[in-house]
Amino acid sequence: MAHAFLLTGIRGVGKTTTARIIAKALNCVSDGNKKEPTFEICNKCSPCKSINNGNFLDVIEVDAASRTGVDGIREIIDSVMYSPNNARYKVYIIDEVHMLSNAAFNALLKTLEEPPQNVKFIFATTEIKKIPATIISRCQKFDLQRVDIETLTNHLNRICKAENISYENDSIYQICKASEGSVRDALSLLDQAASLCQDNIKDEIVLSMLGLNGYEKNLELFELCLLNKCEEALKVYDDILQNGIQPVQIISNLLEISHLASRVNIIKFDPNITEALQVSISKISSHGLPKIVKFWQILIKSVEELRYAPNEQQAGSMAIIKLCYGSLMPDPSEFLEKISNQTKNNLNNNNTNNVKSNIENDLKEVKRFESPENDETKNIDFPKTFEEVLNLLLVHKEALLHAQIINNVHLISFSEGLIKIRLKDNTDTEILKKLSSTLENITKTKWLVSQSEEEGEKTIVEKQNSELDKNKEQIKSNPHFAEVFKHFPQAEITSIEDKDSS
Repeated sequence: MAHAFLLTGIRGVGKTTTARIIAKALNCVSDGNKKEPTFEICNKCSPCKSINNGNFLDVIEVDAASRTGVDGIREIIDSVMYSPNNARYKVYIIDEVHMLSNAAFNALLKTLEEPPQNVKFIFATTEIKKIPATIISRCQKFDLQRVDIETLTNHLNRICKAENISYENDSIYQICKASEGSVRDALSLLDQAASLCQDNIKDEIVLSMLGLNGYEKNLELFELCLLNKCEEALKVYDDILQNGIQPVQIISNLLEISHLASRVNIIKFDPNITEALQVSISKISSHGLPKIVKFWQILIKSVEELRYAPNEQQAGSMAIIKLCYGSLMPDPSEFLEKISNQTKNNLNNNNTNNVKSNIENDLKEVKRFESPENDETKNIDFPKTFEEVLNLLLVHKEALLHAQIINNVHLISFSEGLIKIRLKDNTDTEILKKLSSTLENITKTKWLVSQSEEEGEKTIVEKQNSELDKNKEQIKSNPHFAEVFKHFPQAEITSIEDKDSS
């Protein structure tokens, strides 16, 4: 049996609850067997009851979010050496374990490598990527999946029945959908809805609570954009705004519609949406997958633009206009088919001049819809080495950033679009973002600048100083200079200049 367990998953799927169940399984004595863990938990024996009540001395729950430092872990390490009080195993449940500092993880590592016989660790986290690989490799890992809408709906229906709460079916579906697979979120939303509706949950109240009031308006807006009815689409957009819905929520709703329409276009029937919504989505999906996917791309870009726009309402209006404009853009497959058919017809008529003319006209049509960003990057020389990156910074008058890099950056690896470095101690990590954004502005391409603890190369200044010291030693070994230093032992070489460059 593993001495450490790692439970991962999104918030509210039962990681901590599962940890307590494991703790009960390790210590349950219902069958009179006090030596081995059991798969059959009784919830009646003394350990089970105490764990349920939260007062079992040998099950210690630690919130890593409030005890991130190494001192809290040292207390645990010191206590593991003592035998359990009245249990089979002493169990440490560490919630939100990803919040621990690197020093805390390092302190815990030794105990995980050589754990005491009667001690078990159970870790719970929502951020598995933040946990060191050395810790993960010493744990038995379990991934708790999102709860599907059907299971979650049945669970809420049982709760409503037990608590005498009446509801409309669509309201429960919307709550489950908004919870995104989290049982805790679903229960919180259900409790909120029951309070607002006085135990008689209505669809309208739930939609308003979730910010989805007037969802049919979003469907209408999406279809108007597909039909290039820009004036009508803007009027519907303004109406939705008047209902108190924020522009970012409108764009998010349109993104969801685009996603659902794409799924329905492929799988024909989506069991996760209601019958009424299925009809509307099917109508939208009939416009064709390429156009819907194009809308998704425009909307994703619009979400980023809304984040930085000085006026969100104006940015939302421009997003609607772009959608209407995008509906006019030719589908690439249709365009290629058109060219192919025209070419065949004209070749059959032995009219090659017309073929050339038609192709050129079609290419001009496509060029109208090309992004202007593509032209900006045609003549850019991308740096192939780290030295070329430094030269590029000087050319573009980034002297301060250049100086920071040559003094404080140890290069680990370099490839086009990817730089891995180690910073000298006490160097501001903002230099990573600055270098990445500067290179992106210059080259019009995304650059990833990451930090590592690997040794890497010497800094540029260290390399230069090393080369200078080497040259100084060579000069000192010259017989003429050696004679000078013999008569002037306190003399120093302060600089070396190339005659040709002076």
